[in-house]
Amino acid sequence: MALFHDGPLNDAADLQRYENDILNVASVEGIDLGVKIFLAQEQVANDLVLFRLRRSSLREPWLGLQGVREVRDVVVTPPLQQWHVYKTLALVYRDAYSNQLNDRYQGKWQEYEKLAKAGERTYFQIGVGLVADPVPKAPAPTLTNITGPGSGGSYYVAVTWVNAAGQEGAPSELGEFSTTDGQELVVAAGTPPQNVIGWNVYVGLTPTTLTLQNTPPLTIGDTWKMTTGPNPGTPLPEGQRPTWFLVDHRAIERG
Repeated sequence: MALFHDGPLNDAADLQRYENDILNVASVEGIDLGVKIFLAQEQVANDLVLFRLRRSSLREPWLGLQGVREVRDVVVTPPLQQWHVYKTLALVYRDAYSNQLNDRYQGKWQEYEKLAKAGERTYFQIGVGLVADPVPKAPAPTLTNITGPGSGGSYYVAVTWVNAAGQEGAPSELGEFSTTDGQELVVAAGTPPQNVIGWNVYVGLTPTTLTLQNTPPLTIGDTWKMTTGPNPGTPLPEGQRPTWFLVDHRAIERG
């Protein structure tokens, strides 16, 4: 699973699954959906901080005040994404109503405001998923080639950061690279955060068939070279799963 700051909680296609006409409404009314997605995520972040501040201190002393003022350790779960969708749609229809003073837009705005409030309550009742040592999404890898005995081909590549506990963050965006006979693919990762001690590389012939190519994790600063392969291995992961769920005034440990 991704972490809160790995990227947008939802995209335009996710909004469209809840509201079929949203792309047309945004186009006609000149509304930038990307901006509304970002603003809704900022609002959700503020509500998360307030929720954690109310439940911190004596009840959750391990979090610390600095920790609860951030959301970098929050895991993106389906209830969180649903809350964000409703909040985004409410912002879109609020702006559409302001443009046209259209009763239909006003009804949609009020409907999604109510759904967002209900989604927020449901999310906090189910629980805020948290990780003890958050590993952010890795940046897209740098792909090059060197002369070698490899066979030519086209490859899709992603990388993940790994912390001291062996937990992987969400995979990077896919990179695509082609080599010719007599060339070998070389993969390099970017600069990691302080808590990352290694990285993994995943390669596949299609975007949906990437598998792990290295064991153990690669050392920070090293590059990886594909001499044969891609080799079969563990499929591309989704990221960290929650260590705890913060529900009301309790933290329920999972697993």
